[in-house]
Amino acid sequence: MTFSQDNIKIIDSIIKVAKNQSNDSLAIESLHKSFFNYCYAKPEISRAIGDQSIALSKDLKTDYLLIRSYLRKGIYYDIVSKKDSALLVYDQAFKIAEKNNDLQAMASVYNNRGLIDWDRENFEKAMENYLESLKIFKTLRQDRGQANNLNNIGLLLTELDRVKESNNYHRLALKLRQKIGDKYGVGASLSNLSKNFGLVKQHDSSIYYSHKAIKVKANINDLRGLGITYNHLGLDYKRLEVYDSAVYYLKKADKIYTDLKNKRLKSSNNSALGSVYDNIGQFKNAADQYQIALENLSEEEILSQYKMQRLIAFAYKNLNEYKASNERFEIALALRDSIANENEKVATQEVFEKYQSAEKEKEILIQRAEIAEQNVLIQKRNYQVYGLIGLALILGLIGYLFYNQQKLKNNQLKKENELKDALLKIETQNKLQEQRLRISRDLHDNIGAQLTFIISSLDNLKYAFNIEDKALTTKLETISQFTSGTIYELRDTIWAMNKDTISFEDLKSRITNFIDKANEISSEINFDFSIVNTIDQNREFTSIEGINIHRVIQEAVNNSLKHAKASNISVDIDKLGSAIQIKIADNGSGFDVAATEKGNGLSNMEKRIKLLNGSYNLNSKLGEGTTVLITI
Repeated sequence: MTFSQDNIKIIDSIIKVAKNQSNDSLAIESLHKSFFNYCYAKPEISRAIGDQSIALSKDLKTDYLLIRSYLRKGIYYDIVSKKDSALLVYDQAFKIAEKNNDLQAMASVYNNRGLIDWDRENFEKAMENYLESLKIFKTLRQDRGQANNLNNIGLLLTELDRVKESNNYHRLALKLRQKIGDKYGVGASLSNLSKNFGLVKQHDSSIYYSHKAIKVKANINDLRGLGITYNHLGLDYKRLEVYDSAVYYLKKADKIYTDLKNKRLKSSNNSALGSVYDNIGQFKNAADQYQIALENLSEEEILSQYKMQRLIAFAYKNLNEYKASNERFEIALALRDSIANENEKVATQEVFEKYQSAEKEKEILIQRAEIAEQNVLIQKRNYQVYGLIGLALILGLIGYLFYNQQKLKNNQLKKENELKDALLKIETQNKLQEQRLRISRDLHDNIGAQLTFIISSLDNLKYAFNIEDKALTTKLETISQFTSGTIYELRDTIWAMNKDTISFEDLKSRITNFIDKANEISSEINFDFSIVNTIDQNREFTSIEGINIHRVIQEAVNNSLKHAKASNISVDIDKLGSAIQIKIADNGSGFDVAATEKGNGLSNMEKRIKLLNGSYNLNSKLGEGTTVLITI
């Protein structure tokens, strides 16, 4: 249900190619190669490839291939912003790799964890993971892995405003990538150098590297890389105050990010486009772009949310819309209180310095050996000076140890408080879930069993006694049908109660089952059910929202079946901006809405929609059918 016909054909073709390999190991390797062809452009296809490779690896019982299948599934989750799911899959891969001493896989997991930590603005943890990964790849003398780590460290150093050092790492990465013929990596390194030169206002160099990167990326159809490079060009032209060129390239980048559904890059690009509109006095366009950037940020990016809210507030202020501006400033101030970003950056700097010290340790040892004899002579002549220096070092060390101890205590207290809050939240959620399960079991075991007993008893009455009274037979049949309907609605209620959230996909499946059942009962009526493809299938509702939507559609369809004498009933679900619009229509006899008193069914429909903060509209005319229009 979640795949288009085109995607199904692509997946079938990939699996067919894999199965034609001479053995299962080659089949899995074939799937691994196909994964990266679709992971950014069509992640839903890469998800199916990842699942297939995991299943085949488990059947083959080969840890080496299973680890790499898990790594690809984790990359898919990272791309679609399901970070916690990605970390869980990476943990599975790491456990198996550690058991088998698979150093290359362990290094890949460290690198991929670092990417997620960086997305969540946990810079210290990201740097630790990158450096751990680089250490392993150096031991293995694995050029591709080293190049990727050097690239990621360079990007993180840029984040910390250490552009000169960042360039050194990007040049090392570029050299390795050119050596192994990694065209994709070469394009990325050229693009990163372009960005760094733009940041230090060396725009000629920046534009030069951007155009070199575009040639490489266009040659290999690297759409994501092209978007990044167009973004860099736009920023360069902005700094040069050539605003028409800046808007041109940033809009090209925005189209690519929108097509690829890459929220993180799109958010950054829309923010840059908003700043260009700010500079040329188009404040309404600026506010719109900042709002789009805000909507594409993840929940973890608190610092970026704070910055966007401030920028939107200033744009509204420039438009003299002071009420809207004040509202945005209040939101920004609330976000500011939860930011500890600067502390994260300082800690990350310390991690990087430790790494540099370790790299220079060998050189220091050699230098010490060379000057050891000279030090002995100097110490004899300058004993008092060294005594003072030693005392200063001891005092400094004591102060440093005291500072570190206090810092560790503070961090420990903070972690303990966070753990207590998390445990309390989990305990509350578990209690709520237990109550739901208990109530749903009681409904199923008690009320459900009693309703089933009623149906069974009615059937026994009909067959055990020779009832010739047609009115009585009809009445018994009506009671039986009503009881069956009640069981069906009870099951829907239990289904909703057992879920914290109901996805749009679950709701669609439930509605489809209901319409199929109605179609079986009323075979003389034609049912149409359609949903537009643009609706987000991952959208989630609370259990109350989900069951209310389902009940309203049920009530509308049942009204048409009972009263309309229709030959055609349609249910259409469409997208209206950020809202969902549901239309239930029939071609039946219709009725005069103004002259008809609302029954319980119509009143209940209206109440349910109000609970969802939605709108409800009923249109009907005699002889022209009835239409119920709901907007949520």
